[in-house]
Amino acid sequence: MEMFDYIVIGLLVLLVLVLFGLISENRKVRKENHLLNQVLEKKDMTIANLEASRVAVQEVIENFSISDEVMAGIEAGESREALAQRLGIPVSRIELIIKFDKIKKEQTTV
Repeated sequence: MEMFDYIVIGLLVLLVLVLFGLISENRKVRKENHLLNQVLEKKDMTIANLEASRVAVQEVIENFSISDEVMAGIEAGESREALAQRLGIPVSRIELIIKFDKIKKEQTTV
């Protein structure tokens, strides 16, 4: 064999070794990518849960303040229709708030 043949064989061996190294690195990168995607999914779920909790808390706070305003208006003699118009909520919600307040008062007296 000539020197050229040894150089070609050496380059081929080197190329095969580099190829195996790249395949190994590709596997590692795929595993890391999979783990990162799992972390991102958990993060997105956590953010969605926190957003839902924030909205729920905000609704509870709004309901408490509206409930207080409705009952103060009723006690002041304001009509249900006037309250509904002033607060921008339906009359049926005003009536529901009044019913819940009545039930709450009945339960505290028992």
